[in-house]
Amino acid sequence: MKTVLSIQSNIVYGYAGNKVSTLPMQLQGVEVMPIHTVQLSSNTVYPNYDGIVLGDRQITRIINSLEKIGILGSIDAIISGYIGLAEQGEEILEAVKKIKYYNPNAIYVCDPVMGGDIYKGSSLPSNIIEFFSHKAIHHADYITPNLLELQILSNIEITNFDDVMKAIKVLKQSPIQTILVKNLVHAGKTVDKFEMVLSTQQNSYHLARPLYDFPYRPLGVGDLICGLFTAHLVNGKSMLMAFELAANAANHVLAITKQKNTRELAIIESQEWIKNPDLKYRSTEFSL
Repeated sequence: MKTVLSIQSNIVYGYAGNKVSTLPMQLQGVEVMPIHTVQLSSNTVYPNYDGIVLGDRQITRIINSLEKIGILGSIDAIISGYIGLAEQGEEILEAVKKIKYYNPNAIYVCDPVMGGDIYKGSSLPSNIIEFFSHKAIHHADYITPNLLELQILSNIEITNFDDVMKAIKVLKQSPIQTILVKNLVHAGKTVDKFEMVLSTQQNSYHLARPLYDFPYRPLGVGDLICGLFTAHLVNGKSMLMAFELAANAANHVLAITKQKNTRELAIIESQEWIKNPDLKYRSTEFSL
């Protein structure tokens, strides 16, 4: 059994961060060890949300304890997502370094969470954006930005698919092994599909799946995709197959969520499709 250490946010109501990624990874037979960066009542899009940032070097203290009981060598992947303090980012990089010391084959998948709406931009403190842009991505084996995050990381304004390719080229000058852009929004090849891109050091792939009409933007989709992509990687799937499996599973979840007409993802109702997605939507290769 493979093991993923997932360092992300956690919410009480709804699905995002560790709350949305844990069960889907477990459904792939992966042991998940979650460390929460924040504990919130709900997603921050809801009015009057409340909660706390889990600071006081909690990440480091937990990692040190896991080291003492001999667990770090069993970790096959580290996911990092939303952080509440830039200092947590530094702790994550120390954790990655320590885990890779015990298991050199462990992978680090960085989801550089800086905001979900490219039209509104990021409201996070500048030191968190600085951490992701100048530190995290240079230590990551894989990054999974959305379109806003791709724009911030590459420092390229993205208005169309050509801009997406330019941004990916910029990021591939660093030692990142793979870039998975989770949602192209307005910068895709068409306006009536949900489009994604996977770019490895050798090849690049485009995938389009249905775009469902929601009154509100569904929450936690990117965290779901990142978790499933990681789970399939540690289970030995190729990067391309992990990409397609994650994309199609997310499509099933969104289709069922649309049927229920809810804002929060229908994770429980979709678990059979998450476990065994129908590979209806496949990717096509393109040149940068």
